[in-house]
Amino acid sequence: MTSPPSPSVTETILNFIDGSYRQGSDGKSFPNIDPATGLQIGLVHEASEADVADAVAAAKAALKGPWGKMTTAERVKLITAVATEIERRADDFLAAEVADTGKPRHVASHIDIPRGAANFRMFADVISTMPGESFNTPTPDGGQALNYTVRKPKGVVAVVCPWNFPLLLMTWKVGPALACGNTVVVKPSEETPRTAALLGEVMNAVGMPKGVYNVVHGFGPGSAGEFLTSNPDVDAITFTGETGTGQAIMQKAAVGVRDISFELGGKNP
Repeated sequence: MTSPPSPSVTETILNFIDGSYRQGSDGKSFPNIDPATGLQIGLVHEASEADVADAVAAAKAALKGPWGKMTTAERVKLITAVATEIERRADDFLAAEVADTGKPRHVASHIDIPRGAANFRMFADVISTMPGESFNTPTPDGGQALNYTVRKPKGVVAVVCPWNFPLLLMTWKVGPALACGNTVVVKPSEETPRTAALLGEVMNAVGMPKGVYNVVHGFGPGSAGEFLTSNPDVDAITFTGETGTGQAIMQKAAVGVRDISFELGGKNP
């Protein structure tokens, strides 16, 4: 893996919604800072509430489109292709991850990027070999009733990610969600938005249906994070970050009794 060039200061980081990159509809943006130098290396377009609603609507529509009609084997093939494409573009992901986090290239090239690809491949393997369950039970008339499991996608999953392992922890959430047939809307940390946005290019390159993977940029309260976690069409929320933020998200998730998966603080409460 060669040493990638530093990203340009003029680079623009866009939202990725329904298979296309787009600016924020209200014109807001914020700087992308290289923590190693303190210099601005890009401009991030902040998603408005309308943009977030569009992303959720696209994810919901994708459940009824080609993605929702695919077999497990077809989904596995696409998800495995995502892993392969990340590996092919490892230098691009390395440049983005190092610029965002300021971590040494050696660390990112040996942990963050390989694991980002491996997460997709691992969950594709898991879902393709997951057995079903079935058993007979006696009925009052002396017969037998066949009982069996039917697994269905939960729906639209909101993925809210931290800054320390942007690609690794994001794919740790997105991989299993897609493997199970869900669609996702990702809100990466405002400090590390690059690899989530770059993954949109990978999704398009492998032929992932539009709306399956979406990315909205912004902050927490009063911004993309709150807009996403409070959207009534979001069926589940997965979040890694501060305990206080998790408590706020839990309050939002209580409306509609939505499923949540949290990793909070240093002790993972």
